[in-house]
Amino acid sequence: MPLQKQIIQNTLDLIKNIELRSYKKGELSPLQLRTLVFIKDKGCVKSSDLAKQFNVTPATITAQIDKLVNNGWLERCDDGNDRRVINITLTEKSNKEVDKLVDQTVKRYDWVFKSLTKEEQKTFLNLVIKINQNAHKSEL
Repeated sequence: MPLQKQIIQNTLDLIKNIELRSYKKGELSPLQLRTLVFIKDKGCVKSSDLAKQFNVTPATITAQIDKLVNNGWLERCDDGNDRRVINITLTEKSNKEVDKLVDQTVKRYDWVFKSLTKEEQKTFLNLVIKINQNAHKSEL
């Protein structure tokens, strides 16, 4: 089997295993958690910023935002400079909980990294960053 085909097949298998273990019904999806972390880092964002960041359609990010607003994780607020702009920010509840959720997620994925040395983990991180940067540059 050619090397690239092996890489693709094994990567898809890894993604499947991660998805199976990633979250239970009622928990935040990976995209929802990434959204909360991004907003916590930025403070206040527009939905268009989120769509660009996660390379998803505005409709997809709006659906995620609606779910997070309805569940008390996010709130919409007016932009003081432009009445047409709606900003999104964390609620007081989610501001306190996001770091805990990230720590839980790191523990949940510990099985992925246990078999790798620190040096292998650094190499893996550098490869993933390089692939992601290239993915953002190239058209789908």
